[in-house]
Amino acid sequence: MKNKIILPVMLMLWIIGLIIIGESLLLFNEILKNNSSYGLEYASYSSLFYRLIGILFVGSILLYLILLKVIHKIASPIEQLTKDAKLFAKGNYTHKLRNYEIEELQLLASAFDNMGEELNGTIRKLRHQKTKVESVLASLDEGIIVIDKEGQITEFNGLAGQMLNLKAEKSYKNHIVTLIRGNQFRKLIDDALNKFKYGAAELTLGDKIVYTTIVPVEETHNVYEYLIVLRDITKLKNLEEMKYQFVSNVSHEIKTPLTSIQGFVETLKEGAIEDKNVALRFLNIIDIEAKRLYRLIQDILLLSEIENMEKQNYGIAKVNQVIMQVMEILKEEAHKKNIELIFNDIDEIVLENTSTDHIEQVMLNLVSNAIKYTDHGCVIITTEIKNNKNVIRVRDTGIGMAKESIEHIFERFYRVDKGRSRKSGGTGLGLSIVKHIVQLYGAQIQVESEEGEGTIFTLTF
Repeated sequence: MKNKIILPVMLMLWIIGLIIIGESLLLFNEILKNNSSYGLEYASYSSLFYRLIGILFVGSILLYLILLKVIHKIASPIEQLTKDAKLFAKGNYTHKLRNYEIEELQLLASAFDNMGEELNGTIRKLRHQKTKVESVLASLDEGIIVIDKEGQITEFNGLAGQMLNLKAEKSYKNHIVTLIRGNQFRKLIDDALNKFKYGAAELTLGDKIVYTTIVPVEETHNVYEYLIVLRDITKLKNLEEMKYQFVSNVSHEIKTPLTSIQGFVETLKEGAIEDKNVALRFLNIIDIEAKRLYRLIQDILLLSEIENMEKQNYGIAKVNQVIMQVMEILKEEAHKKNIELIFNDIDEIVLENTSTDHIEQVMLNLVSNAIKYTDHGCVIITTEIKNNKNVIRVRDTGIGMAKESIEHIFERFYRVDKGRSRKSGGTGLGLSIVKHIVQLYGAQIQVESEEGEGTIFTLTF
């Protein structure tokens, strides 16, 4: 900057000075010609020439120094403001306040200081808003994708990335329909981008069912982006299906004994009540079906209670004592089938913060099931502490089950042998109740079985 200003000024000064010297010498020469001798002419001429050159040289030096000082007063603040501007660009908005002699520069510096403070405040607010928005988007249980007016992805949150297996470095600026395929989705995007119609659709993405909506992001009716919201409703759909199946199964299970009761009552009313033996047999059947219906309702209520229950601070459950009580309750049922109940109490198990009633319910269902599905042999119950874990094992020598049945036995109303279960008074909810009680206490249940070789249930607390 110095050279660009000083050199032209100095050059102009010397040009003007040389012109003035030349004109002065010509004028002086004319004067001497008219009134002087040759010696005086030459001496005066030389003296004037050197004097003018000296004045020009001294004037040049003084002008150079003056310009240098003035330029320094102007250039130094500009250089400092330039450095501040570069720091602003890097995000550093703090700098020292400065005072300058030149009023215009001081006004510029003050404006610069005010701009820095306002910009710093604005940037802080924007960063805060950005962080808040990112936190909100990250905590949502919905996937969010932002696309521009051409359908290219500009933003998406983490859940959307997980649902669609999107990677930031590969997905940005890609058209949305190249990442999410399907006629329904293509129509949803096409209606929004081209027809300005915004709707929703249920999409199947792999093993997930996703409810997808698209809405415009607009300002004064000017759409500049679109927001796609993805909600995973797989669990909801599964729950709806389970609810439908449950209601259907309950209706069927209740309908069977009610139909039987109704049929026998009508038969009795039509005259069978006159025959004492027939009437007594029918009443026994009605009693059996009524008790079966009662057990079914009790199991449904118990299952509902356990599903909605949270673990509480119960007392302690002495498992070995509970098993002895269960064996006493079921010994008559086992005796009728000539099945031996064996309790192999290797270790004494005491569970803290556990309901004794829940443990009794679990053992009743497991041992009762073992007796139902065993025609001969024994049922062995074992308690032991292994690797600092409490293990309860119920083993029978019954009919066992196929491998494909093992993954379904904890489902409501699932029966490996439907005829045997109903004949023995089973409701089809026993193992489902066991599973929910085990889950309530954070325990594990494992099943090992082979057809004709019996079944082993292992509980680990």
